[in-house]
Amino acid sequence: MRQTRRPLACAVIAALSAASGCSNLNRNSWNGEVMMIDGEAVPLAALYPDDEKSIVIRPIGYVVNDKERGPSDFGITGGDSSEIHLYPRMARFMKGLEDETSLLILWHFHKARPIRSVFARGYDGKRVGPFASRTSDRLTPIGVTEVELLEVRGTVLVVRNLDAFNGTPVLDIKVSMSSLKRSREQREQSGTSD
Repeated sequence: MRQTRRPLACAVIAALSAASGCSNLNRNSWNGEVMMIDGEAVPLAALYPDDEKSIVIRPIGYVVNDKERGPSDFGITGGDSSEIHLYPRMARFMKGLEDETSLLILWHFHKARPIRSVFARGYDGKRVGPFASRTSDRLTPIGVTEVELLEVRGTVLVVRNLDAFNGTPVLDIKVSMSSLKRSREQREQSGTSD
């Protein structure tokens, strides 16, 4: 599969270079990777600077729930709660997590579709690009959602309001600012009452 895509990517790079008069599209940039944007195969080399490096991010776990893409292609269906199953070796990084109430979950849009540079935003119908929306179909398929932490069972987190599908790779977990502020206020109150 990789070998059949590479000649196509090179042909697209050559065509883009010729059409745009741009001669700095390096054939070897991004290893011939192509992204579908507005129905066209666009080589990543045409989007990013030649010296830009790829980043490797490994998931720390995955989502378990009953959520799916909504019938209108916007939003999601399914229940309000989800489980985040962290890999067992992540347990050592969880100290204090059970004391928090609100977390930011960073996750990978593993079911993203081809990108549209302009579309009607599902929330209000306004015509926008991916950077002004919450679409899963984006150049860098990373989602972030603030969730309510309901329970911690070993390396399983039970959360509310996660808008990720079943099987979604979880990239990172961060305590939310609202949870940090609440924690500081509680510590200050307990310190003044002593």
